[in-house]
Amino acid sequence: MLRISKKSEYGIIALKYMLNQPKGTVIRAKEIAETYRISSEIMAKILQKLARKGIVQSYQGAKGGYLLTKDGAGISLSEIIETIDGPVGIVECMSDAECGCRQLDHCNIRDPFRLIQKQFKTFLSGISLADINNEIEIQRVVWH
Repeated sequence: MLRISKKSEYGIIALKYMLNQPKGTVIRAKEIAETYRISSEIMAKILQKLARKGIVQSYQGAKGGYLLTKDGAGISLSEIIETIDGPVGIVECMSDAECGCRQLDHCNIRDPFRLIQKQFKTFLSGISLADINNEIEIQRVVWH
C-alpha cells in the first residue's frame, strides 16, 4: 500500500500549524508536539530536518524555536516528504539505487513505473502547503 510515512505526516502537521500562526511567530517543537500529541523528540528531529533544508529557520535560546522561511504556496508536498523521508518511490527500485531485485535484468515493469513515478512526483510537487491549508484549493488541484 502506498502511504506517506508518519514522520512526513507529522512534518506536514507542523508546517500547517506554523502557517496558521501570526506571521513572524517563532514556534517551539514542544508546542506543536503537545498540541497534536506527538513525541517531542520526534517533532524536534523532523523540524531539524526541515531546518537543514531551509523550509524553516531554527532559533536557539530561551525564546528559540522554528519559523517558516517561505509562504505556504512556496512549499510543495513533494519537498516536505523528500526532506523527511528521502526520494519518493512507488516501487522499491524507483527509490533505492540497488534494490536487490533478482529480476532487475528481466524486469518488465521498471520502465512503465519510471513514467508513473515521474507523474506521481509532478502531482505531489503541484500541491503546496497553502493548498493543504485550504480544502477548496486542494479539491481543485486533485480533481481538476
